[in-house]
Amino acid sequence: MFLTKKYTLGLVVAVFFIFSACNSKKDSTKTENKGSKEKTTKVCDKDVDFISDKGHEYGDRSRSALTAIFKTASAKDHDAFMDIAADPYIQHSPDMADGWEPVWKLTTERPAGFSSKQIKWLGTEGLLDNGNFLVMLREVNRGDGTPTSKIIDLMRFDKDGKYAEHWDIRQPLSPKTASGRSETGTSGKFAENPVNYSVKQEEKNKKLAVKFLNIAFNQGELDKALDAMVYEGYIQHNPFIADGIAPVKEVFASGKIPALCYDIKYVLAQNDIVVVYSKVTSTAGISAVVDILRVRDGKLVEHWDVVQPVPADKDMPHKNGMF
Repeated sequence: MFLTKKYTLGLVVAVFFIFSACNSKKDSTKTENKGSKEKTTKVCDKDVDFISDKGHEYGDRSRSALTAIFKTASAKDHDAFMDIAADPYIQHSPDMADGWEPVWKLTTERPAGFSSKQIKWLGTEGLLDNGNFLVMLREVNRGDGTPTSKIIDLMRFDKDGKYAEHWDIRQPLSPKTASGRSETGTSGKFAENPVNYSVKQEEKNKKLAVKFLNIAFNQGELDKALDAMVYEGYIQHNPFIADGIAPVKEVFASGKIPALCYDIKYVLAQNDIVVVYSKVTSTAGISAVVDILRVRDGKLVEHWDVVQPVPADKDMPHKNGMF
């Protein structure tokens, strides 16, 4: 997908909305007068309607199925590839049509300059699993002249363990970041001191992430949410925001970002990592947003995100949408 001027502008605006996604069905506006300044905050419905699987019973089975898909594609064994695939295969990527044939073509006809680096710290050897879902984070050079991107792949496997549905969200990597950190890497005391959380704790972590998003954005109380639920040394991988709580407050207090709401679609977790896939709507348009959050001791301590403007329906290669 080549980056037009319109696409690039939309992406810059969308990326700047570091956590947002908006359910525009019902909202109200409250106005606060502070001295000579008037501050308007859009308040949206609390979002409790999303998909969230539990546990890791099917993680190894899903990884094996995905590995088999890659191996048969590498061997160019079309029959074996199709035997592994679920039918139907539902595609949500804005770059590919429905079904397995476009996936086969993509994986077996790579351009000469194509490269893909899987980020191994996420989940187990680069694949976070939760229920029948896998999540993968990659850096990809598509070999087509577009910038290297960070990409999140969200994959669902059916009751028989076959790869049945796929979403992806891509964002060009920035030349530099405000925090000086990698957009896809991890570092610092939390990465260097791993934990082993139970499924019960993972579910608590999910609730914390959802609560934060609802209070911060859907209820319009960002400062309250940050002070109560975020570690003061918050490690930031969003390219436009520096480390800590204060830079997040400053970005939103500046008025550069319009009112936002979260329409949360999927919440998945493994160990201390929570992945939230949401729909973002604002006056700038609609974006697909994946927030990856590390949780320790009841606080959000580290954040990554991938943001992509949602194409118009007429520009999508299928009728499934990005969500």
